[in-house]
Amino acid sequence: MVAKLRVPSDYGQWRAMAGLVLIAVLMSWMSAADAQDATAPAGDASVVDIVPNEGNPCTIGWFKLHGWLMWGAFAVCFPFGVFVARFGQNYLSQWLNAHIFFQVSGVVLATTGFAIAAIKFPVTVWDNTHVKLGMAIMCLVWLQPLLTNIRPHRGTAMRPAWFVLHWLIGTAAIILGWFDIFKGLDLYVASWPSGGERKLSYVLWACNLAFLAFLYLFFDRLPYIRAQAKDNSLINPRSMPSYNEVNASDVETPFHKTELPVVDNEPRQWSPV
Repeated sequence: MVAKLRVPSDYGQWRAMAGLVLIAVLMSWMSAADAQDATAPAGDASVVDIVPNEGNPCTIGWFKLHGWLMWGAFAVCFPFGVFVARFGQNYLSQWLNAHIFFQVSGVVLATTGFAIAAIKFPVTVWDNTHVKLGMAIMCLVWLQPLLTNIRPHRGTAMRPAWFVLHWLIGTAAIILGWFDIFKGLDLYVASWPSGGERKLSYVLWACNLAFLAFLYLFFDRLPYIRAQAKDNSLINPRSMPSYNEVNASDVETPFHKTELPVVDNEPRQWSPV
């Protein structure tokens, strides 16, 4: 009898699953790192030496795998997770589950790419801006799932502070990750300068960022685009009639909860008294 896979139905189950996945990935990375022989000879395959201009096929293969994993995390999973959280509430009933799915997938991809760099590249390669910034970014990436475990309930005093911190950490991780991919391309081109496709990667990555920016602006304007066929007052709030142009009894504002007295527009007669 085949057991059916039970999909988590609430936020608590998704959060527990995300924590277990993160712990499993970190434990596998730590065990793989501990399994390496620190005294391995220079020719050992467990440690890949990056020698500029040599173009070692084994080395460049691990370098490409590291880059593609980071691209999948910072150019696909994390940005689309942000899009779902920012715009999906109006279109998806399960937007929170989709957001968590993209973010957990991004954490797994980024952690795997970081583990490959830590295991396959020598320590001397780590002495550069790309690696130092990458380590700081990974700290932010790992902090986000931990931060969800202390999420205050909506309506509590600590919820605004938590929301701002969650937004700042996520935004900083994504933007710094985009910049660090450019720094990684610098190492890629410097180590293997031959081949025009490597220099073309700068243009492709810039186009990728431009496409993400276009998607963000498009989804931000999508409600206005869909409202173009409706009444103008629904599109531009400034075009709505003013308070003096409508009956006061039909309008309720925070400052006018009751009907205003009707002003008599008939001309008054002058009286000497």
